[in-house]
Parts: sequence; C-alpha cells; structure tokens
Amino acid sequence: MAVKRELQKAFQPDRGYTREDWDAVDNPELTDDEMRQMRPFREVFPELAREIDKEIAARGRPTRRT
Repeated sequence: MAVKRELQKAFQPDRGYTREDWDAVDNPELTDDEMRQMRPFREVFPELAREIDKEIAARGRPTRRT
C-alpha cells in the first residue's frame, strides 16, 4: 500500500535543499485548458507502455507467503 505524505507548505531546513532552491520552485496549478489537453500515458507513449507491460508480465505472480 502506498504511503500518503503531507505536502510541505513552508521551507524546512536540513531536508536536502537550500532556501534558494525552495524559493526558485514555481509549480502553478494547471489551467482548465491544460487539463483538457492531457492525454493518457498509453496514448502518448504507446511503445514504452508496451515495454512496461512486457517487463511486468515477465516477472510473473509473486510467491504466496504461508
């Protein structure tokens, strides 16, 4: 199960980046137009999606723990 982490709202020192790095990040919300233009991964990268599927299938089912 994936771990859900809280988004960091303010700079905290000693986390692997500087205050300048934190201030330089610009990540605005997506606009409605950008959302409309989004396409599924498999549509944008069909060859890569097929390769990923092959790799996952080659691993087989996980062994059952008893």
